[in-house]
Order: sequence, then C-alpha cells, then structure tokens
Amino acid sequence: FSNSTHSQSYVQKMIRSCQSLNGIGAFHRATNTASSLRSGPVTCFRKKANGSTQRYTNYATHDRLNSHRNRRLFSSPAREKPVSSGNTSSAGTATPLDPTREQLRLVALHAAIPMFGFGFMDNLVMIQAGEAIDMSLGVTFGLSTMTAAGFGQCVSDVAGNTCGGVVSAIVAKMSLPHHGLTPDQLGLQNVRLTRTMGGCVGVVIGCLMGMTCLLFMDTTKAERAKKSKELTSIFGSIMEDSHKLVNAERATLWMLDETKDELWSRVSVHNDLRDVRVTINSGIAGACARTGKLINICDAYSDDRFDPEIDTLTGYHTKSIICIPIKEGEHNSGKVIGVIQMINKKEKGKNEKFFTENDEKLLTMLGLHVAAFTRIVGN
Repeated sequence: FSNSTHSQSYVQKMIRSCQSLNGIGAFHRATNTASSLRSGPVTCFRKKANGSTQRYTNYATHDRLNSHRNRRLFSSPAREKPVSSGNTSSAGTATPLDPTREQLRLVALHAAIPMFGFGFMDNLVMIQAGEAIDMSLGVTFGLSTMTAAGFGQCVSDVAGNTCGGVVSAIVAKMSLPHHGLTPDQLGLQNVRLTRTMGGCVGVVIGCLMGMTCLLFMDTTKAERAKKSKELTSIFGSIMEDSHKLVNAERATLWMLDETKDELWSRVSVHNDLRDVRVTINSGIAGACARTGKLINICDAYSDDRFDPEIDTLTGYHTKSIICIPIKEGEHNSGKVIGVIQMINKKEKGKNEKFFTENDEKLLTMLGLHVAAFTRIVGN
C-alpha cells in the first residue's frame, strides 16, 4: 500500500487541500479523505490477498491509528463556556446578581450575633477585672482609676483571645438560616457594607449589655478606699507628731460628715485605732465646727459644752482643750471641713497648764496645711 503510486498521489492531494483550511474544516476534509482511502485500498487488498486474515487485520489497525492521528492533527478540543448566575458583560466577565433584602438581612444577622457576644464578654470582664485591680493594687500603690482600667482591658483581651472559640461554638449551635450568597456575591460592595454595619451594631449592643453590671456595683468604693488611706496617713501624722508642736499630751483630727452632721475621727482605744463619731451639736469639737471659731479652754469639765463620753470610752481624763477649725480655701476662709483638737497642755516648771496664744498661731498654720492636703486628696 505504501508503494502504491495512486495512494501517494491521493495523500499529497489531501495535504494540499487541508493546507488551505483550518480547525473543523480541515478535520472534516481529512476524515472524508481517510474514508475514501480506506474503501479503495482495502478492497484492492482483499482481491490481491485472496482473503488473508492476518494481513487484513494489521492493515485495519494501522488504518485506525492513522485516523486517530489525523483527528489529533486537524481538530481542537471544544471549550465549554462557564455558566454564570448573573449577566455577562461585553468583555465576557460574569456580573453577580444583586442580593435580595432578605439575604442582606441574614448577612447582617450573621455578622452582628458573634460581635454581640464578643462585646458583651469584653466589657464585662474589663469592668470586673478593673474594679478588682483598683480595689487591690490601686489602693495599695495609689494607682489611678484609668490605670486600673487599662490593666482590666489587658485581662479582657487575654480572655477574649482564649475564649473566642466558645462564642463561635455558641453561635454555631444557634442554627441561623443561611443567606445562600455565592463568594462573588459576598464580594459586592453593598454586601461588605452590610456585614460591617451589622458587626458594629452587634458589638455596640454587646458592650452596652456588658455595662449593666455597673448597676449592681459600688462604683465609688475604690475612691473612698483611696481617700481613706490618705486620710489615715494624715491622722497618723497629726496624732503622732503634731502634739509635739505645742507640747500637748494628745491630738485628734475630726473630719466633718455633712450628710450626717457628724464629726468622725480615729482615736486610740487600748492601743487600737477605732472610728468614733459624735454629732456637731455636742462637745467642744462640735461647737468649733458649728461656729468656725477657735476655742481655747483651760478646764474642760467646767465648760457646759464639753462631752465626757469620749473620756469614758477611751479611759482618758481631759483637762485643757484647744480646738482649731479646718476650712476650705487657701486663706482659711471657706466652710468648715474638720477640727484639730489638742488635749492637756504640758508645761515644765509651772503649775498652770493651758494653751497660749503662740500655740493658737501654730495650730492655725497646721490647720491650713491639713486643709491643703485634704483638698489635694479630694481632687
């Protein structure tokens, strides 16, 4: 067959015909030519070979291989066009369909619920941890409330990092309806904006709900503890050192509680400091607080304003007393906020033991310093 002059010329004719075509046209031309080749030479081969089975089979196999090779040379695989759910632009790119309002609502819901959980947990942990730090380290080391809040936020961030999976697991168990959007639709601008707004609304509501614990907390407890510590240092300084200025046996600092119209102080009872409260309508200190004037008495029991209840409580006998009012303002001109009281003047080599005019001046200066320090503590 390969030496057949008729076959060779026929093949050359086929090649020249296919050179002017391309693609599917070349494939059809080659197929028709191969069919004619198969019908002509195969029939001739049978006549000459007189029905030789072996040689006929080899020739058929060779013919099929040639047909497959021609199909690979002259044909190109068909490309399937992608099917899109949206419109197709002139450039051939698919445009995703716009989501419905219900789908956007579900997108916002899926974004809001997890952020609600994170916001609630973050604010709740921060407030509780900040309050605990403020009551412990804040009072001990004099830290500000903002510093304690910063430490509380650190604890809240650690809790959010370690317990974030819990919130995600709870949200997953809620079996929320799915929005059914494709990845291309989730990339649309209105879908991204809806997701962001849903997350913002969720975290704001969660933070507000986390702040409800403030309704059951004493928010001024830490501040009172800090002021109490500062006032304790004032009490200690006055009771331990101030009486030496005027050579007195004892000194007491009374602070005015305007809400109850009482004077309170810490006095030593059997070597133990205890809080004592008296009304401003009784005692020498109460009279000084009511009038805002200095009182100097040589014999306490001879004055009708003296209240011996403190002596009974402490087991101490009072003789001479001097009381100096502590007032707000830089020039001791404001309202009374407390009273400095000195008891029992000690004067060596003299029988008369009472506080002098110089003692009154010294104690007035001491009252100004105590007022300034108290004002700093209050601010």
